[in-house]
Amino acid sequence: MFSMTTLREKSHVLLWTLLFFFVASMAVGGLVGGANIMGLIFGGRDIRLNAGRIGDKNITHRAYQFELNRQLNRMRDQGQTIDNRARQNAGDFAWNTLIERALKNEKIKSLRLEASQDEVYNFLLYTPPSGFQTALLSAGFFANDEGKFDLDSYQEVVKNGALPVELDPLLNGWEIGARTFLAERKLQFIYNQLGSVNDEDIKRKYMKDSLSCTLNYIYLPISSVADSVIEISEKEIKKRYNETKDDSYRTKDICKVEYALFKPQPATNIKIGNVYLYKDALDNVSKQDNAVKEANLFAYEAEYSSFAEAASIFGMQVVDTLNIHETFEANSGIPFQMGVLRDAVRFAFDNSIGSISDPITAQNGIAVFHSISEKDSDYKPLDDVRESIRRTLTRENKKNYAKSFLQKVQNKESTWEELADSDSLLQYKTGETQKIGGSFPGIGRNNALAGTLMAMEEGEISSILETFNAVLILRVTEKDEIDEAQYREAYSSIRDNLLRTERALGYTNWLSNARKSIEIEDYRSEVY
Repeated sequence: MFSMTTLREKSHVLLWTLLFFFVASMAVGGLVGGANIMGLIFGGRDIRLNAGRIGDKNITHRAYQFELNRQLNRMRDQGQTIDNRARQNAGDFAWNTLIERALKNEKIKSLRLEASQDEVYNFLLYTPPSGFQTALLSAGFFANDEGKFDLDSYQEVVKNGALPVELDPLLNGWEIGARTFLAERKLQFIYNQLGSVNDEDIKRKYMKDSLSCTLNYIYLPISSVADSVIEISEKEIKKRYNETKDDSYRTKDICKVEYALFKPQPATNIKIGNVYLYKDALDNVSKQDNAVKEANLFAYEAEYSSFAEAASIFGMQVVDTLNIHETFEANSGIPFQMGVLRDAVRFAFDNSIGSISDPITAQNGIAVFHSISEKDSDYKPLDDVRESIRRTLTRENKKNYAKSFLQKVQNKESTWEELADSDSLLQYKTGETQKIGGSFPGIGRNNALAGTLMAMEEGEISSILETFNAVLILRVTEKDEIDEAQYREAYSSIRDNLLRTERALGYTNWLSNARKSIEIEDYRSEVY
């Protein structure tokens, strides 16, 4: 048993341990800007150093910023305007690239697929990428009389080891890129070659696309079941709420702010004939500057007196409020017409309650924010989601109601038409012919329906089946038999198409599954 005596006996050990961590914390704090040494030692996160974590590897801000700049440069090369939304999109592309690169590098290393120096040399010598050729031409080398890349001249110089030393930085960069490309190409080739199909896959595909069947079926469209016949109790709603609230109804940490928006006056224009032209481009800039000046004056007044007093002085009867959250979803709670304002998000979460922001440029004006309050993550109140849960349960129970309704007539095919005529809920179709994998009137199609039809014999009645929009029972009145000669003739084409699809998806499927199996922590929304 742990006792005070034991504690006293071991207290010198505890004190020395605490002293070690205190000194280490001070030392490391000086090196990394006050990093939490306990967190670092025990595997905690440090958002001041890292943008996230992929598996057991930290992704530093430097690595993230480097990839972000690559994505932004690519957008610029494509002629895109780099606004705040473009920057956010580039950030997402950069983060996904880092995740995929980490997964690929780990697999390349484990399979020993790294590109050798000879592979890189042969690749750049015999099949130099177009971007590499353009870079060499831009540097003033290997242009023919027409200004195009002279492959023969380039290869001769490389083979003779006579490349100019001033090309070394360019060559080093392309060597790194080529090494990465070649290793990933080998990895992709391996996973795509793993795609395979068997005879059963080929046969099912042939039956779905080539064989026809004729059906009689009685069905009940889900939309035909009136809401009034479905009773959802409060107990059911509470049960579903408690079962799903962690996944569906958890709220985010919220900072409530109010803001004043200063919109530039429209630019003055003049009419020449039937065309309106800006009177002066400088006039437009001047009006933008005036809005910025007004916003600055407002911010100074709000700091000096209060936000409310500043609003009164500037004649603002009502100011809007926002509930801002850090994550990137739903534009962080900021109206979309204002654009992506991560500066406003960082202001709200990095400053104390009552703070006044500097003017922040939005798409629709210049905004000054005032932090009002904060609220920790919680759950949406049941009252706010009750009707949504009720609608979900109602649809589910409509299907159950329809199944119960059809159970009474499952083995009474002779009366299906009569029952449908006497009951407005039921619909009856007879002699409907489609391909087994095709869409049937009123019930549509899905894989479960196609699978059932492939397994059934002529004259057989099904169990109760579901499609997206209906519940049904069917009988197969006619069904094509497999023509072995036609099947053999189509076999190779079907196999090749299926195999091509499988191989095209092999690498993508591996990457997708690998992402699901690795722990990923994204800290970006807490920093940027």
